[in-house]
Amino acid sequence: MNLARNHAIRRWTSVAACALAMVSGAAAQERILTLQEAIDLATSANHGLKAASYQVAAEEQNRRIAKSGYFPTITNESNALHISNLQRVEVPAGAFGPAIPAAKVFLTQGAETFETSGTTLAQPITQLIKIHANNKIAASELRASQAALQKTKNDVVFRVQELYYRVLTSQLQKDAAELQITSDSENLNESNQQAKNGSLLEVSRVESSANLLDAKQSLLATDMQIADLTIQLNDVLGLSLNTKLVLDPNVDVVLDVPPREESVKTALSDNPEVKEAVQTLAKARAAHTAAKAEYIPDVTAFARHSYQNGVSFLDRNFGTFGIHLSYDIFDAGKRKALVRERRDEVAEAEENLRSVKDEVEVRVQMIYNRLDVARAMVEVKKEYLAARQENARLSDDQFRQGITLASQRDSSRAQAVKARAALLDASLGYLLARDDLNRTLGGTNP
Repeated sequence: MNLARNHAIRRWTSVAACALAMVSGAAAQERILTLQEAIDLATSANHGLKAASYQVAAEEQNRRIAKSGYFPTITNESNALHISNLQRVEVPAGAFGPAIPAAKVFLTQGAETFETSGTTLAQPITQLIKIHANNKIAASELRASQAALQKTKNDVVFRVQELYYRVLTSQLQKDAAELQITSDSENLNESNQQAKNGSLLEVSRVESSANLLDAKQSLLATDMQIADLTIQLNDVLGLSLNTKLVLDPNVDVVLDVPPREESVKTALSDNPEVKEAVQTLAKARAAHTAAKAEYIPDVTAFARHSYQNGVSFLDRNFGTFGIHLSYDIFDAGKRKALVRERRDEVAEAEENLRSVKDEVEVRVQMIYNRLDVARAMVEVKKEYLAARQENARLSDDQFRQGITLASQRDSSRAQAVKARAALLDASLGYLLARDDLNRTLGGTNP
């Protein structure tokens, strides 16, 4: 009875596992991607890039708002009013002759309810100094947002390159781990057979078993690493997290980079962080100019057309022309403090620009040091791969001649694949350093 029940449980468990595997396979979509396709996909779908582009669009509108201050404004002001008392003009008795009027008369002026409407054309004059400074501030903010957008784009591209390279390396490491498992399995089988024949100590057989378990553990760790990296790459690309990626291993492996001094010069002019710091300084200087302009009286030239209905002693339609002047005589030191604050902000921005330039120069120097080491590492790994491939070839020949065991042949093959993975890892490490240089120089080309 128990055997029948256990058999049924195992059967239904197998059916459920197969069904789950089918569902998982159907849900996981496969996507073939080259590096450039991955970059294009990320730059079009990344949320951070979209937010930064909206910020640029907002700053563009803010610049247009500031530019409108140069031009005259036309405003209309209209009122419908009711007053409680009217002005009265007193006419004494006999003012116009005997008995004209016969008694004192009061003549009211205007109407209790009346309307007024005025349309004014106003052109700021002395305010143009502050308006010009505000336009400089808006332009600096726009260019700073554009630099921030470029930096975000460079960071996204670099992140795609980094994950792409790491996935490729991990996949090759997985191939090496699978070959190592095959080799260790063969070695364990051979050890078991030799132990039965009495030609091998038990400790050697246990060692072979431990090596196999260690290889399986390495494979599991590599599988987990590939899964994590794939999820991260899918997230950056804006794809479904369970998308299965098939990556093209043929990436640009050109080792040429610009001279170190040229790169430092380019970075100090084109790096997005430097550009952003430059615009912050320009904004601070423009704000300092606007603060000093607060001491200048506001002078505005205007022309006004007015209409009224019900106001005494005024034509129904009339015009007014003139100049309006406004000036704060006393503000308790507000303008003076504002000028000092803006001056300190300029000093802070200048110091920040020097700091950013120093950091960028240090970063370029460190990247070139990484490039030098990575280039040398690539050459060493090439020689190491050649040696391992030659060893694998010799091991295959010896196995066909019956000199070596299958486990030794498989081990040599696994070592050759590991060497190929190490060369790819070194090459991609160089490419990653090169791409980091491109990012620091303000470019995004892979």
